[in-house]
Amino acid sequence: MQLTIPKLFIFCTGLLTSNAFGQGANTLSLAERQAGWQLLFDGKTTTGWRGAYADRFPTKGWVVKDGELRGELQEGAESGDAGDIVTLKKYRNFELAFDWKLGKGGNSGVKYFIEERQPKPAKGSQAGYEYQLIDDADYIYNGKHLPADLKTASIYDVVAARKPDVTMGQWHQSRIVVNNNRIEHWLDGVKVLSVDRNSDSFRQGVTDSKFKAYAGFAQIPEGHILLQDHGHSVAFRNLKIKPIP
Repeated sequence: MQLTIPKLFIFCTGLLTSNAFGQGANTLSLAERQAGWQLLFDGKTTTGWRGAYADRFPTKGWVVKDGELRGELQEGAESGDAGDIVTLKKYRNFELAFDWKLGKGGNSGVKYFIEERQPKPAKGSQAGYEYQLIDDADYIYNGKHLPADLKTASIYDVVAARKPDVTMGQWHQSRIVVNNNRIEHWLDGVKVLSVDRNSDSFRQGVTDSKFKAYAGFAQIPEGHILLQDHGHSVAFRNLKIKPIP
């Protein structure tokens, strides 16, 4: 059954889209501030972010333009261009909301529970739970179209999101909710994934994934939020978070 999402207003546990009632991008409404939401991106600066395994923001690749935090990336390698960027703060239980846009054939991701374990990976990105962002229909991986657990809004390689393929070249709204061991992924106002980290299905997903050798991966307690450099240009805006006590 095809789901129809209202274009004007989308309400998700009290979170309003930036367009509702004329609210500008990268701002918080009075209701959001009262509910405890905090901006992770002010639309003008990179305050609150740094390079992964670094003490400063990358000098190339990631830029702020027209109220967007853009990864202008071209190398096509995972964390091989400007590198990933992470929040200065760590988070344990939270709601994270963000808008994103990718072009045809694009690949990126938003990771959470990033620990920056040493030593730094010689290649690739720091392991963590990844809200996958990718061209579902056209991205080719190992010569094949993507399986469900590598498509947009999945916990990459662990739990598949249940949704149709996502259209590239337009803005989408995503949300991640972590409350103790319960994880939800939302896409354009629809909950597309819900899982408990104590469940057999989640543990089996980790066992079957590329992360099976990462000690404690199924129960990482907290970490940074990470925006991934996967060598494809990506844009973010309206990055905001609400810590859950």
